[in-house]
Amino acid sequence: MNFNYGVILKKVSDLKIGDEAIVKKIIAKEPVKGRLSAMGIIKGANVKVLKHTLAKQTWDILANSTKVGLREEEAKNILVDNMDNKNE
Repeated sequence: MNFNYGVILKKVSDLKIGDEAIVKKIIAKEPVKGRLSAMGIIKGANVKVLKHTLAKQTWDILANSTKVGLREEEAKNILVDNMDNKNE
């Protein structure tokens, strides 16, 4: 069994530059979910925030080995767990 006691998931939009995390859930609906999947942003993918705009309207992330640009609405629909909170 897989239990995540006390783990609070964050959105990619909550991460800081340099933060690394593991994608736990995509809450976006189609066609956004399909677009994210096509770019390698799927459950279990490692992501790292490379940079974001001052107003946090766009994010550049590294998803596994693919550099991806996200809009705010996309970044808010990707739930992640910080790498230091792995309970699996």
